Amino acid sequence: MYFELGQALQAEIDCAGDIGPDQGAVFGWVRHPAGQTPLLHVEKSGGTRVSTILLALHPRTDIHAPRGTAVSGFTLIHDIPPGAAGRLLVVDAGGAEVALDLLAYGPPAEPEAAILGRDPAANFQFLQAAARDPARIRALSAGDVPLGLFGGWLDRLPRYTGAPGPSLAFRRLSIACTGDGEVAISGDFGAPGEASEVTACALVRLGDAPPMVAPLAQERSAPLGTGFALCGQLALPPCATVELVVQLRRGDQAWWFRAEAEAVALPAFLRTLTLERIELPGSDAGVLHGWVREVLRDRSDRLRGRLSGLGLPLAGPRDPGFGGRTEPAGGTALLFGLHDDYAARLLALLAPQMEAQFRRIVISGAAAGRAAAALLRRGRVEVLVEEEAEGALAAASAGAASVTPIDTPALVDIAIEGSMARVAGHALPADRMPILSSLHEAAGTGGMEATLRRVAAIMSGADPGALPLPGQRPDAIGGLVAEHLRGLWDMVAGTEARR
Repeated sequence: MYFELGQALQAEIDCAGDIGPDQGAVFGWVRHPAGQTPLLHVEKSGGTRVSTILLALHPRTDIHAPRGTAVSGFTLIHDIPPGAAGRLLVVDAGGAEVALDLLAYGPPAEPEAAILGRDPAANFQFLQAAARDPARIRALSAGDVPLGLFGGWLDRLPRYTGAPGPSLAFRRLSIACTGDGEVAISGDFGAPGEASEVTACALVRLGDAPPMVAPLAQERSAPLGTGFALCGQLALPPCATVELVVQLRRGDQAWWFRAEAEAVALPAFLRTLTLERIELPGSDAGVLHGWVREVLRDRSDRLRGRLSGLGLPLAGPRDPGFGGRTEPAGGTALLFGLHDDYAARLLALLAPQMEAQFRRIVISGAAAGRAAAALLRRGRVEVLVEEEAEGALAAASAGAASVTPIDTPALVDIAIEGSMARVAGHALPADRMPILSSLHEAAGTGGMEATLRRVAAIMSGADPGALPLPGQRPDAIGGLVAEHLRGLWDMVAGTEARR
């Protein structure tokens, strides 16, 4: 519904309806003098202003703007006070205030239907605002249906399923999400162009429950011309699956789509973050290097308190509660990475000592079954066999008073020294074992076995800076990633200040 409000002031109201019994929505656009920001609010009859919950403006370049004017689309969410009569939209641009009686003119009154035909940029802006403050902006719970006002619009968005399709102009896309809720999006267009900008929010699902819309915190987009990249953080509950709603802009072009995020460990997240498989021209490579450096620096700062406070039992007196203490007999031995017959024979040799020290022994690795055979034949302790290190960690943590991680090199040390003293002081209370999973999410350089191996080496007194890292890409960005990983493990070992 179009209104002429003055020589340089026109408006169109696309919708004026209710989100619920106490909240209303007005969508539309205003043509106004260039350089001025239109102000809009709602009043009830008698001129009493009602509270504005959201006023979001966006440029409407698709609407003609004569010289000296501009067009701004708007999303206005407002309170509906109990017993309020009438509804006036007040538009102020350049000091000229005009009131429109919305109930008298009767514009469309169904916000959900109006959203289906709106500019996708306006819908995405509204969706993000509602996700960031769902208690105040109740658009996501409107009608008591999944996704509220946005369900129909989100259903119509194109879905990326491994190939872009005709409606999406990029050539490749990767979306990664760690168990900690760290999200990275990257891809390339296949040719240079104007700088890109990416933003997103998430559809988070727990089992068969309807999805919840969640905002990305700490969003940061890399202004690349040939590719695009974004990182952000989700508050992610355990066992959730994540689908992203993405807005990708490049010059005057824009795309909106949905794509499932792949659940990954840290190395794959870093590969997505750094566009590892995408060749960029020199100018973009420099931009990406600076962006990655800032992202990894901020990530280190964010993790410092968490990693430096893990309190692992280290060789020497570091933590009076753990380090240097010999654990009395009992608890669980977590033997991981037993992949060959040598490790199996070594464990058979050490069976009496292991049985004297531990009540339970959990073994993982390719040779775990063969390694467990001698202990099972003796029948003196409970023995569990797990194929993967993750399963072994979970089994070791269940019901044990303490857990001592031991790898093959530690078994060799026990055999040489004839004593369990080296590893006996490395026991962790079972209720603190989740710190190893947390450490793996934040700083793992490979699978869980690699994380446990680094932990065992550091607890035995190894310098974390001397421990090998997996091969990184052979350029400056690969150097940034390697430096970042070393820094995280320095935090774990308490050696960061000495670098």
